[in-house]
Amino acid sequence: MKKNLLTLATCFTFCFVFHLQAFDFKNENIVTKDSTQKDSISFLLKNFIPTLDVDMIKDRLACGQRQIKLTYAPDVQKWINFYTVKQRNYTKTILEKSTFYFPIFEEALKRNNMPDELKYLSIVESALTPNAASWAAAVGLWQFIPSTGKRFGLHQDGFIDERMDLYKSTQAACDYLKYLYNYFGDWQLALAAYNCGEGRVGWAVKQAGGKGADFWKIYNFLPLETRGYVPAFIGVTYAMTYHKEHFIFAENEMTFIPSDTIHVNQFVSLDEFAKQIEVPKEELEKLNPHLKRKAVPAYSKNYPIRYPSRKKEHLASNRHAILQASSRASRKDLPYTFYQKNTPTNTTEPKKVKTVDNNNNTIATTTKDKVKITHKVVYGESLGLIAMKYGINTTNLSIWNNLNTGIIHPNQHLDVWVAPTSEQAKLAQNTQKTAPTVASLPTSPNTKKLHTIQYGDNLWDISRKYNVTIESLKKENNITDRTMLAPGQKITVPSK
Repeated sequence: MKKNLLTLATCFTFCFVFHLQAFDFKNENIVTKDSTQKDSISFLLKNFIPTLDVDMIKDRLACGQRQIKLTYAPDVQKWINFYTVKQRNYTKTILEKSTFYFPIFEEALKRNNMPDELKYLSIVESALTPNAASWAAAVGLWQFIPSTGKRFGLHQDGFIDERMDLYKSTQAACDYLKYLYNYFGDWQLALAAYNCGEGRVGWAVKQAGGKGADFWKIYNFLPLETRGYVPAFIGVTYAMTYHKEHFIFAENEMTFIPSDTIHVNQFVSLDEFAKQIEVPKEELEKLNPHLKRKAVPAYSKNYPIRYPSRKKEHLASNRHAILQASSRASRKDLPYTFYQKNTPTNTTEPKKVKTVDNNNNTIATTTKDKVKITHKVVYGESLGLIAMKYGINTTNLSIWNNLNTGIIHPNQHLDVWVAPTSEQAKLAQNTQKTAPTVASLPTSPNTKKLHTIQYGDNLWDISRKYNVTIESLKKENNITDRTMLAPGQKITVPSK
């Protein structure tokens, strides 16, 4: 009896597969003249959800694995369930977007000799949304926070945020991921570090026994978000590789736009530029999401605008006229400094002369009409309080320091430009007259030292290195139990 049932089930499966082979899954073109039958079968396929068999998932992960390990774990199964069962429409939307973004990622990864499957990381990070922003001030397809963006050459100010630049941010992500892989020698650890920082992963590796520890060994030493990050990557890699087997297909694919760049040294309105080269403005906006005001500001030097490459000859033949017309476009709702070449007070400053105070702590810069001082943020301060202290506005303070949010941290250094008549300016000018240069500063056993945070550093290690107490380190640097140390950050080592 059991044998007969098994034979019947096998025949049914064979017939079902045989009939499925008659369809073009992507376009759902069914080989039949009966449109009613076509619609009903099409509807059936769209709503058919295959069962997630554990052995099948393990086998597919093994078969789909290339350079990055696709480890099976219960957490991975949950994410596969999320992408292929619970959120099928979300996965379909991602497939539709991928046809526009993946060619950009694939070219960059190939050029950098990196695993092609890293393109799926952008889905975990931003769901392929170039202007995505997180609670932690991370922005763009690859979710760079301001400091990491600057570290990898992504310019940010009130008008341009290259963390949203499709091409520059992708190259920056390649640079960062390559650096992390070279540091850890393991792609899963590199992915974890991309999420929570190499310092935190380095510390977790130490806690798990040091060299040789993989992601699953350090799992319990990682933040909760990072514990789910690598499984999410494996889950989405599975879903994008085997979406057809789960009857998930794109219906309205975004068209990839081959593009080129033109470099400009003047204000250019994106809308007017689109009009002049005769392309829909939506195309230029898709290619230039980093231009926050839909224009290139006048203070930019040799700045690239990306446009459809099919217009290359037209633009080359009419370059001067097109740029002139684009620079005369409507400036409604744009600040004066945005389109006036000689007044970008928030983005460039006169030639600077650096000075150092007796503690080698405050750097003052003087100019003919203003003075720059460096403010060290203390615990409890906000941008509003700092602006009030110096008699400036928070907008200028944010732009001078490339801040896209109001989030600041203890020990962070902020540039502040003040009038020469202010008390702070007089103090800075006095410092300039009396302060010795860095090279001539006297050294003594009591001179305070600066320690640069290395990957995996913690207060215990630092206190042992300099023979000081953890409490003195905390007090000297306004560090609380909730303060996280970041690689590259400098902290003051108190005198013994």
